[in-house]
Amino acid sequence: MEKNYFLTTLIILLVFLLSITITVSAFQVRLSDRGRDVIEVQKYLETLGYNVSTDGIFGKSTEDAVKDFQKNNNLQIDGIVGGSTLELLKKMISEKVSYELYVVDNGDTLSGIAGSRDVTVKEIMEFNNMSSVKIKPGQDLKIPRDKVIRAESQNRNEKNNQNKTAAKKAKIYYEVRQGDTLSGIAARRNLPVEEIMNANNLNSDFIKAGQELILPIVDYKQNKTNSESDSNSKRKAKKNNTSSDQIVYQIQRGDALSTIARMYGTDIETIRRNNNLNGNRIFAGDKLIIRDYQRKPFSLTRNSLIWPVSGRITSNFGWRTHPIRKTRLFHNGLDIAVPAGTTVRAAASGEVVHSGWMNGFGYTVIIDHGRGVETLYAHNSRVTVSKGSMVNKGQQVAVSGNTGLSTGPHLHFGVLRNEEPLNPRNYLP
Repeated sequence: MEKNYFLTTLIILLVFLLSITITVSAFQVRLSDRGRDVIEVQKYLETLGYNVSTDGIFGKSTEDAVKDFQKNNNLQIDGIVGGSTLELLKKMISEKVSYELYVVDNGDTLSGIAGSRDVTVKEIMEFNNMSSVKIKPGQDLKIPRDKVIRAESQNRNEKNNQNKTAAKKAKIYYEVRQGDTLSGIAARRNLPVEEIMNANNLNSDFIKAGQELILPIVDYKQNKTNSESDSNSKRKAKKNNTSSDQIVYQIQRGDALSTIARMYGTDIETIRRNNNLNGNRIFAGDKLIIRDYQRKPFSLTRNSLIWPVSGRITSNFGWRTHPIRKTRLFHNGLDIAVPAGTTVRAAASGEVVHSGWMNGFGYTVIIDHGRGVETLYAHNSRVTVSKGSMVNKGQQVAVSGNTGLSTGPHLHFGVLRNEEPLNPRNYLP
């Protein structure tokens, strides 16, 4: 009897341990793996600032990025993404951005994804600037975490904005959300509670959802000016007077500090400092004071781009018979014939978001100009800028060549808006 009891207990224990093992190892990708799960991990790492290409191939660079992430977060350093590493990646992403990143899988539908995330198809489409419900495997979707859209509140804010335009240029207004506390708001903005209470004539720290608060701004620039010599102060004042002083930017759904900084040619730390922000979390509807900016948001219009090289157009934008594959395919850019070694210049200012090898395109540079607009420069012999660097219009970004799927030396120049290819001729001189 005791023997049977012992065997029964042992079997139960083994089943329990096996179930734990299966649960822990339910997700695991490692070196040489390929597919959607790898893309998902690469997207998380890239969003967190690690140098990794989202090509769906778990190569050495991805393994090195995983090891760096594990080392930085006191995880087991083995380069393998298991349950614990994945969960921490997701947690850190959720703290960094206002959306969940979802990589479309085979068989996915927009309605199915919306149902599984408790959002509507319309909300996903608006959040991703989509004009169609069609999706494809490998496509990135941003699923908004803040799903409640209060039209009444937006209308009220718009009306208030019209009545308070002049006042709002000098202050930051914040609408209290459900669950907010005065101490929590103060901590996010790096402000003493007393300063917020004084600015709003509050007698207590009681606040309620829908209430509008004035958040005082600390004038760091003035403090810095006072500590400099008179000559430096005059030079700085002159510079400020010629940069339109400041812009008030209302945060949109899906915005991040990094994208806003790119849009205005400034940096995250400057935006944080000018708005008393503590961390990277921002909320749709809030307003940011933008100072020390180099440019206003990029607008894709006629003559907004310059020619990256000067040469003969050998293949226009649109349908064509592919010169190598001999099948009718859509050509999503312009092919410009130039000798190998020709300087390739940025068609507009922006941030380099890809610099290196890309399948089919060879050595490629992609520049993000803000508002979802990117330009692509492909088939180069080498690139001359690094990912993450800011470039000015006309600055060299590559040297032309004949790499990738190419029949001769030329530059493939593409323009994309929200990842949709556009005809570059519509925006060139």
